[in-house]
Amino acid sequence: MLHRGLMNPLEDDFNLRLLKLLVSGNGVKVNINGLANELGMHRTTIKNRFDALTENRILDRPRYPFIHLFEEYPLLILALADIPRTPQSKRFFEEDPHVFAAYPCREGAYNTMMIEFFRDLESYHSWRESIVTEEKLPRRENRATADVFFFSNRLCFKYNPGCFVEEMGQVIEKNGSIQISGNRLDQTDYKIMSYLSKGLHIYPNETFLARELATNRKKVQRRISLLVENRIVDTPKCYFPDLLTPPGYNLVITLLEMKSRKAQIKKDILANNYIPRALESSIGRYNTLLFSAFPTIDDFYEWAEYLTDKYPDSIGAMSNFILSSKPRHSINPQKVSLALIGRKLRESESGKVTE
Repeated sequence: MLHRGLMNPLEDDFNLRLLKLLVSGNGVKVNINGLANELGMHRTTIKNRFDALTENRILDRPRYPFIHLFEEYPLLILALADIPRTPQSKRFFEEDPHVFAAYPCREGAYNTMMIEFFRDLESYHSWRESIVTEEKLPRRENRATADVFFFSNRLCFKYNPGCFVEEMGQVIEKNGSIQISGNRLDQTDYKIMSYLSKGLHIYPNETFLARELATNRKKVQRRISLLVENRIVDTPKCYFPDLLTPPGYNLVITLLEMKSRKAQIKKDILANNYIPRALESSIGRYNTLLFSAFPTIDDFYEWAEYLTDKYPDSIGAMSNFILSSKPRHSINPQKVSLALIGRKLRESESGKVTE
């Protein structure tokens, strides 16, 4: 529900131009001085640690998460596909405005798992047809037909991409440090990540934003407040570069059957720091979709055994897609959001609605 007179924020040219900056992270800064004071350490030490975390692609730069994406694109699609490894497919993965990520997999005739977002079934159908007519991928007769699963983003009951940080903190507390993608992180690194993943000590550079948008700081302040209040964006945070998976972790997509005790099992899922996203679903016997990520495959199976042992009569079937720790191609997690904002900005400027 929209508040405080903001009729439709995504039909306003100024809001869209502001959103483009906020979601891409332009004009969003970490308050190094505030973070240093909070931790009781020298500013230079904190700056060097933060720079190392971002330069080594352990932590992403701060940005405003575009949480309204799930309302604009309520249709979530997981597609098992047979896609040849060609420059043509590489461009498709990197440029298509609906493909959030693409992972290598080996599942029957399929070699790729794609995560996609759409407005509805009609737009998805049109998109599939355009893939061939516009020659974005080789023709279908030369490859296996995709196996597609449909879900609703509006049935999401957990979304917390920063949950892994707490688990990392427990490992550091126990062992003194943790290795992430060949980098040793200690208690100071954990504290920095913990604050920033919660959005603490991150602020918009309103002077920069006002200059970019040819307006004044008060208007920028007011519009940002309205966008946050109306749940178009969340407050700015630092997440992992691949959003749902820390560097080096394996992404696991699980279809789960809960037979009973659903409230208790959901509570367990909400508390689990390896599961950043969970949705209700209706795929055959499966009524839950989980996105989880673990340092090793053994860690995942240990969790699956724990869940089955704890709820022996309530956990039914479980189907898992265990994916690589690296996407097939490096895809900016903000790509789908920024493409949608860019399209709406073009519509606003031309006065024409397109898909």
